[in-house]
Amino acid sequence: MDGATVGIAGPGLIGGSIALRARELGYATVGWDVDAANLARALERNAIAEAAPSLGALAARSDVLVLAAPLDATMGLVRELAGLTYRAELVLDVASVKLPVVRAAAGLARFVATHPIAGSERSGVEAARAGLFAAKVWAYDPSAEPAAVERARGFIIELGATPFPVDAAEHDLIVALTSHLPQLVSVALGAQLAAPLEREAVRALSGTGLASMLRLGASAWPIWRAILSANAQPVAQEVRRLAGILMGVAEALEAGMPEVLQRDFEMAAAAVARLEANAAARVRVEPAMEQRHER
Repeated sequence: MDGATVGIAGPGLIGGSIALRARELGYATVGWDVDAANLARALERNAIAEAAPSLGALAARSDVLVLAAPLDATMGLVRELAGLTYRAELVLDVASVKLPVVRAAAGLARFVATHPIAGSERSGVEAARAGLFAAKVWAYDPSAEPAAVERARGFIIELGATPFPVDAAEHDLIVALTSHLPQLVSVALGAQLAAPLEREAVRALSGTGLASMLRLGASAWPIWRAILSANAQPVAQEVRRLAGILMGVAEALEAGMPEVLQRDFEMAAAAVARLEANAAARVRVEPAMEQRHER
């Protein structure tokens, strides 16, 4: 679509990365944010070419409208958008929990709930990059309007990702295990280490393995507060399952039976191998660099 405009409500890490890739593809980009300083940073980074003064102004100019705010703010944007007139052929969000968004957006025209399985422990438009979604999976709700779903799939492919259909409720159960639990494991380990790391000897004996385990611990609490609140029960269930495994480890060690842990090590190695094979085998759908997907 010649001269098409991508509007970004909340040009942070994800929204900024979408905007940078969209600019590479020849889209015009416009952004809006409740935080004027963040909007200014997005302009400085050339993630967006222009700033809109309000969500309504952004919606009026956008052919593709991306709601890229944190989850709680996204819910507010969906409600506000329901009372606005907009021309966008596609409206999508990128929040990490889907069921509350799908419920809030019921009846919202041309809306598709989505979630790119990509990100960073860093936040803000300063961490954004055009290649963030390359060869990544991008989940979407297949129950949305068929025409909007097809447009969403095309846009996701353009951004370099592989679209993956998944029911919103199932999505939230899965990411409780694959995303939210790892985040809490890293946070818990960091909390356990906070006081001991005051000692020079502890810091000296901390290697790259520990650093890799703690990487997610640098994630911003304000973003995760809303995610964990919205997906609390599935996440709590996964935390309890992990706690049970760890209690079994402690009991085996205290009983002088470390060989009991062999099965856990074998299952862990198999899980690692399966994820590595999955990543290697994933077919990347290359976005067209010259000719954009028809929407």
